[in-house]
Amino acid sequence: MTEKNTQTMELHPLCTYFPRMSDAEFDSLKDNLLDNGQTHPIYSLDGMILDGGNRYRALCELGIAPVIIEYTGSNPTQFILSSNLHRRHLTQGQSAAIVSASQSWVNAQAAGNPQLRDTAQLDTATARAKQSGVGHRTQQLADKLVKEAPAELVKEVIDGKKSLNKAIKEITPHKPVAPKPEPVQVVEQDAEESHEDHLSSIIDEQQGAIKALEADNDVMLKVFESDDRVLASIEEVKKLTELNRDLNERINALMDEKNEAVKAAEHWKDQFLKLEAELKELQNI
Repeated sequence: MTEKNTQTMELHPLCTYFPRMSDAEFDSLKDNLLDNGQTHPIYSLDGMILDGGNRYRALCELGIAPVIIEYTGSNPTQFILSSNLHRRHLTQGQSAAIVSASQSWVNAQAAGNPQLRDTAQLDTATARAKQSGVGHRTQQLADKLVKEAPAELVKEVIDGKKSLNKAIKEITPHKPVAPKPEPVQVVEQDAEESHEDHLSSIIDEQQGAIKALEADNDVMLKVFESDDRVLASIEEVKKLTELNRDLNERINALMDEKNEAVKAAEHWKDQFLKLEAELKELQNI
């Protein structure tokens, strides 16, 4: 343990990922240090403040020599995350962004720093979510932010100046507004049944007409056998046969329309439920 009274020490990059205290909190910290002295050591690594940046600045402003311990452990990332994440008043979005940003820095630095080479242990969203104490979906959003957003926007989320959800919206391309679905597409179960009943009613009417035509055909056959005006009767039969064919085609078309309407209704209902579930999840972040 050493005492240093220099104000030239910089914050270690891992330390900068935690938000600084507000003015009121910082003044309260200085009052506490004046009354009780430094009760927790400050840790340094590679000549920089690894943990205790606020205490270091407060002691320097008070003219008190800070007690600084050189960190000698093997995982500075785990050390600083464990020391700070759960003792500060952070939102879930802040915690997730801090863990993601810290791991991103470690991954970039590990190749040239033997001390960091074995610390890249948070290499999955699941592991990062466990470390930050947030849900898997929230951690994935934080990972997306750190990967795609400008550093300034990431810092705003970490400092609590902007929510994670709002920051994600800023980097997400605006999708064109989809046209409003036809009433038959976004449909409740009662509407589906009503549409099916309507189609069934039409089909029943057409089938009744077909039976009537078939009865007329039987009558015409008898006419052929007993009437001399056979040619005129044949022409009438041709017309009735053509009408019968048209009615059958109409019935088939209505059946196809019914099946397509039911499929469309089921598809849009599934899409609605899926979007509703995603919205609830995002509102809980």
